[in-house]
Amino acid sequence: MAPWTPEIMDCFQSIKPDLESDFTPAAYNKLLNTLFPVNTPYTVFPQVHRHDEIVTPSARTTFTVYYKNTPVFLLDLHPYPNLARISAREAADDHIRMHVRDLLPYCPLPTLYAISAFGTRLSFYTVTPGCAILPARVTASDQSTHDGTPADWWDCDILEDDGAIRLKEVVNKIRNQCENL
Repeated sequence: MAPWTPEIMDCFQSIKPDLESDFTPAAYNKLLNTLFPVNTPYTVFPQVHRHDEIVTPSARTTFTVYYKNTPVFLLDLHPYPNLARISAREAADDHIRMHVRDLLPYCPLPTLYAISAFGTRLSFYTVTPGCAILPARVTASDQSTHDGTPADWWDCDILEDDGAIRLKEVVNKIRNQCENL
């Protein structure tokens, strides 16, 4: 059995190169608006960031979920082919950590949850006030050859049961905590 409705699965699995080079942001928008319905106090706010200053131009889409007017969840989406690049993973990790640090003071929940995604591959992040962002960064003395953001951080796929279950657990925690505000 598929972890999502046919409409959501089709949106992730349908490639429409004649319309858009990457339909993944639209699929995430549909999924997040299903998990955080529009007829509730939640708002999904997508932002597209274009990066032309690097050798291979790419786009990154950030989805911030607000409860009323406060941030409660963050998903930072990058193109799947970039997952293989250490520099792309480092940049993705830097982006999500920067956003989490910026949003944490405004989050009304005890924990701010975030996801870094490369296509449908997910890496889960959490932070509580006064604590380090998890997963903790891997450090080494020789940064020239060290991979501080291993590809196995993106250890599940949203289109598979494990990834869907993990995302639904996070969403349920957020929604339960928001109901108790």
